Amino acid sequence: MRQGDPKPIDPAAKPARGLLHRRVSFEHFELTRFEPSDDLADWVEHHWMVLYDLGDRPPYTQRNLSHPNQHLVIDSRGETGIFGAATGVFETTLSGSGRVFATKFWPGAFRPFFGRAVSALSDTWLPMETVFPRNSGELQEAFVALNDPLGMAERMEEMIRAQLPEPDERAGLTRRIVGFAEAHLELLSAGDLAETFGMGLRALQRLFDDYVGVSPKWVIDRYRMLEAVETLNAGGAETLTALAHRLGYFDQAAFNHAFERLTGAAPGTFVARQEG
Repeated sequence: MRQGDPKPIDPAAKPARGLLHRRVSFEHFELTRFEPSDDLADWVEHHWMVLYDLGDRPPYTQRNLSHPNQHLVIDSRGETGIFGAATGVFETTLSGSGRVFATKFWPGAFRPFFGRAVSALSDTWLPMETVFPRNSGELQEAFVALNDPLGMAERMEEMIRAQLPEPDERAGLTRRIVGFAEAHLELLSAGDLAETFGMGLRALQRLFDDYVGVSPKWVIDRYRMLEAVETLNAGGAETLTALAHRLGYFDQAAFNHAFERLTGAAPGTFVARQEG
């Protein structure tokens, strides 16, 4: 492997976030992630691959909390294309055997490739050839034939390099703002986020519609819920009341309502399923 090529991510050092009932998830599939090559590190957050072989077991539906990112996805089941953020819970059903490979762009980074507001991608997907000069079917055939995830990452990176746009200051600003929201879970208001970056609320909302595909308030709330899911997945001594307060909810009842509305289960039920 040449220095700077895609390289595996240590899951212990950087665990995957957003898998509902993570322990059960990994009983049904393997997840491998790869850092991008150095020259694409400002555009691509990472690559990932899911490999599953359920044998005679029944189909398994995986549920995830999506992040504010766009993905290039190659799926042996035929769902190959450009995917936007899922504003609710993203579900996919696995049966038999197969694999999925994807490239995850940093928040804001796909807008210069797409050439228009990425809100058009939210809760949907488009064929790969909408943006890239590669046919979705051809990419899928190449992926199925190539039993080499690092090789697939290199091929995806070649395709991205061929379409690499000029640096975009607004994309960089978007990434910084989203990163700030992720790092500051005490932040509750889109207005406060706008003020932090010296922007008006409407200007921030327009930026997010154009470059992120979801609203600033959605991003703030989603990172709070991602932290909640990861805390509950990990177990530990923190009570639900303490977690609710740490995430800025007025009380546990408000947290319970928000969590159940999004995931379909109250936090206590979620924990019981994880432990069961």
